[in-house]
Amino acid sequence: MKRSKAILAISLAAAMMFSVAGCGGAPADQTSQEQPSQTQDGNEGQEGNDAAGDETKQMEVGQDAAGGEGGAVTEKPEGIQPGTEFTYWTNTDYPSHLPWMDNAAAQLQYNLYDNLLYRYHADSSDVRGNIAESWEVSEDGLVWVFKIKDNVTFTNGNKVTAEAFVKTWDAAKAYQPRYFNVVDKYEATGELELTVTLKAASPTFIYELPMQPGVGVVDPALLEEYGPEDNRAAVGCGPYYLDEYVSGERIVLKANPNYHNPDRAPSIETCKLEVIPDMNTALMGLMSGQLDCMNTADMEIVSSLVDSGWEPIAYPARVHPWWFNAREVEIFKDPVVREALCHMIDWDAVNDLVYNGRYIKLESYWAGPGEVPYGDGYKYDPQLGVQMLEDAGYSKDDIAFTIEVNPDFVSQITAVIAQFTELGFTKIEMETYDMSTCLGMIKNGTYHMTTTHNGYSEENPLTPYDMGLIPEGTQRIMWMDQMDEAAQAAYEEALQHREAALKCSNFDDFVVEVEAITKLCQDNYCALGGLQRVGFYGVNPDFSGIYIGTGTGYLEFCYLYSNVE
Repeated sequence: MKRSKAILAISLAAAMMFSVAGCGGAPADQTSQEQPSQTQDGNEGQEGNDAAGDETKQMEVGQDAAGGEGGAVTEKPEGIQPGTEFTYWTNTDYPSHLPWMDNAAAQLQYNLYDNLLYRYHADSSDVRGNIAESWEVSEDGLVWVFKIKDNVTFTNGNKVTAEAFVKTWDAAKAYQPRYFNVVDKYEATGELELTVTLKAASPTFIYELPMQPGVGVVDPALLEEYGPEDNRAAVGCGPYYLDEYVSGERIVLKANPNYHNPDRAPSIETCKLEVIPDMNTALMGLMSGQLDCMNTADMEIVSSLVDSGWEPIAYPARVHPWWFNAREVEIFKDPVVREALCHMIDWDAVNDLVYNGRYIKLESYWAGPGEVPYGDGYKYDPQLGVQMLEDAGYSKDDIAFTIEVNPDFVSQITAVIAQFTELGFTKIEMETYDMSTCLGMIKNGTYHMTTTHNGYSEENPLTPYDMGLIPEGTQRIMWMDQMDEAAQAAYEEALQHREAALKCSNFDDFVVEVEAITKLCQDNYCALGGLQRVGFYGVNPDFSGIYIGTGTGYLEFCYLYSNVE
């Protein structure tokens, strides 16, 4: 039988409307620019042989995913529900708690740190003021003035001011430079007034510096005392605060009783992130009630949930190409090798074998704005790939490298290596590391081949290149400057398109530049190919307020509440 899966896409507005902007708490259409509207693609999945396809429910952006069969939705209570506890599974420890220190720790950051603006119910078409009670944008789109609420305090009681943002961003920009791409300067123009001046009018700025928790405000007094890498400075003004951290075991968050935003006021008193490296152990914890929530992309786990009477919530996750590191592997410098390897993997077969056809075969490095279809060099033709290598003088033993993966991708790469082995390439191996180690290897460039989505978002499709292409990128994965002469020339051209994108004042022109970069990276075979994941949440039906971030899969605990009286 056919299984349908809706893939959510955000269609961003084509142009900004630079006028005096609206009030905090108002929907985005009352602010200074049009916001993206949400649409759905009706992508049909391939046939599979498991029960998970028909007995999962599709997340709807901005709607409580607990609704309908398998979940209950009641009215959210006012105030914190005494004694309530929600336990969330993570297979990765988060030892660094400052917002800019660990890209993998966004699930933690979304709950501890606030910024000027936010997406209401994780819906990018509904941007509202958070710490900012209102904001204005100049007619030319260059000057943004944010009025800060007078009642916002850090969880230690210190007041949040415009200067707190200045001090926070002074620290953060060394670690997360991409958020400052188009920023000329930012300054406190009053105790509760923050002014940001841009180098060029930007159609994506609203989703970056004023919104992202990775540059959320922290107490500047503690920053000055302890520095930007010390967890003792990790005090924000979010709906939760860090109550306990036991390395490798758990992180305990407590509801902030003095939280400032009624729309995001926490109901659950205690939220725990339990660190359980093994997925099957986590599944048993969910079944037994030790855990209230499990986020997985493993189809065997999803099938087990369905078989046990759960109704997992499906959401579209990000694309995951497998990147060639030509800096570390000499053979990857040769475009013949890179193209030949791209011909050898049948991603449809991997999808069917590992994911029961529920994932999506990539037709581009990115899905969404900036997507450019693959050229013929990515067509599955293994004999052509083998012949290309033979004609170039390579033996099969010359093709030797390691694929570094985190546990989420072991099954996928096992299937990929099996395809290489069947063609006679036996020197391709896999090494498994936890997610934090993998991200550390990416940051340091000490890997052969690995995967990452690199922060891709529908709202700013330039992000992967800010993180992965430019020399100062925080997750460098596109090594064209280390490849052949043609790729090096393409690299310089890609940098020019990036600079042009940063000067675009409307989203259509911006996307044209991103498409040009994508084509250059694909035409020079920066990655092997890959799949777009579909994620699933299994959530205890005693809880409502489940709003899952599109693409990111992050769950904001502030919306959760117990529907059990």
